[in-house]
Amino acid sequence: MHPQTPNKGGRPKKSEDELRLFPVKVYFDEQSYRKLLNKRRRTGMSLSSLVYELAVSGYIKEPISKEEASLLRSLAGMANNLNQLAHEAHIYHFSQMEERVQHLAKEINEVLIRISER
Repeated sequence: MHPQTPNKGGRPKKSEDELRLFPVKVYFDEQSYRKLLNKRRRTGMSLSSLVYELAVSGYIKEPISKEEASLLRSLAGMANNLNQLAHEAHIYHFSQMEERVQHLAKEINEVLIRISER
């Protein structure tokens, strides 16, 4: 048997093309720095990673909150219900479905308003 080298643990080494070898020092005024700190808090990224992504990509894609995810799931369920109602409306007369469709449309509108207020 060959003796195995022990696993040191930790993060694996980055490849040559992933290494960041050129530091850049940047100064911010207080207002811009506070905006940067707020964005760091919302995204959970480190400050240096945040500045790097903004410099390279020009934007940061912020993760959606638990409440927004819940609203989107709710909206998906309502859309499914609306599709089922549309299917039934083709089979039966629409006049029988009108009240259910109006109620669902009102709920969808309320969810869309809550999402747009974010």
